[in-house]
Amino acid sequence: MRFRGLKLALVALLIACLAPASDAGFGDKLKKKLGDVGNKQADKAADKASGEADKATGGAESSSSGGTAAKDTEPASGKAGKGAFESVSTRFDFVPGDSVMFVDDFTRDELGEFPARWKLVGGTFEVAELKGERWLRCVSTDGHIRMKVPAGLPEFWTLEFDALQLDGAGIALTVTGLTADGNTAWEAMYPYSGRNLAFRSGDVFSDTPYEAGAAGRHHFMFMARGTALKTYIDRDRLASVPDVTTKGVPAEIDLRMWSTEKPMITNVRLAEGCRPARDALDEGKLVTYGIHFDTGSDVVLPDSAPILRQVAAWMEKHPEAKLQITGHTDNVGKPATNLDLSRRRAGSVAKALADGFAIAADRFATDGKGDTQALANNAKPEGRAMNRRVEFTKQP
Repeated sequence: MRFRGLKLALVALLIACLAPASDAGFGDKLKKKLGDVGNKQADKAADKASGEADKATGGAESSSSGGTAAKDTEPASGKAGKGAFESVSTRFDFVPGDSVMFVDDFTRDELGEFPARWKLVGGTFEVAELKGERWLRCVSTDGHIRMKVPAGLPEFWTLEFDALQLDGAGIALTVTGLTADGNTAWEAMYPYSGRNLAFRSGDVFSDTPYEAGAAGRHHFMFMARGTALKTYIDRDRLASVPDVTTKGVPAEIDLRMWSTEKPMITNVRLAEGCRPARDALDEGKLVTYGIHFDTGSDVVLPDSAPILRQVAAWMEKHPEAKLQITGHTDNVGKPATNLDLSRRRAGSVAKALADGFAIAADRFATDGKGDTQALANNAKPEGRAMNRRVEFTKQP
């Protein structure tokens, strides 16, 4: 039994080390080879895994609920524990775009149905619920979906989403940038060769260990700056490629879920931008969506570190400058509650910069406007996402 397990591991390792040879079918060929070896064991557990996935959604498919209130993920302040930001690697430099093109947490769709704002390319998907949260779940062993967004991607854009149940059956998730004529400009695959992220663009290939990798929920992020693209999982940057346009300019993003474990995604956000913080501050005002908290909390989460570092660096370069920090919310919830939360969060952002980055506290003034200064229509989720923000304004 031990010899057989060692033999399987050696064969899987040999296959994983093979470099991709062509544009099309890289994942298909690798998956087929892995399927002949390691996935036999996964297939034996397929029924059990599927049963657990169905149990996890607990018959929620029978519900016809039209959705819940939008999640309070607005960027505002937070009291982070001392050292929280220092623990975040400087390699994690993801800052979300500031002009939302698409956002979906599947709360507007019926349970058990295919979501209205997505295109089905292949496979079978359904909206499911797990512990009160909506997900889009792939119930077939292979499926492709794409967001319904205007054709083409801007020069600067970011994509992020949460994913669950990616472990146990080879490469479960592939995110691909497709050109207008359908060529693969780039693709990111996870989990690969254990719990690594594989990235390929033309002849460029990388296989990067995700050292913090563990089974469970992960947050995926992609940040495009012209021809360059960076890929992150949670708070680790696992790919950084200066040019992904050798096969053409990416125009559309394809998400493929290929697993017996019924992988799921939620909290999808595609946005244009954003400009470097220093440029916006030089002009007098920075509007950012990169400061995060938990629902109803004024605690700045550690993944806010990239934008806070940029603000702190600008203030160190301009020691005479002072900033007004203003928190804003959407209109979900009571106005008085939103106003109070936005003010507390603004104060916590100032405290995070003072405590975590050694910027003198007297260089900040703080305020909150709640939902009174909307930038976009709160009737749409993209509008609400635009309204949840923090603003830094240079003071005279």
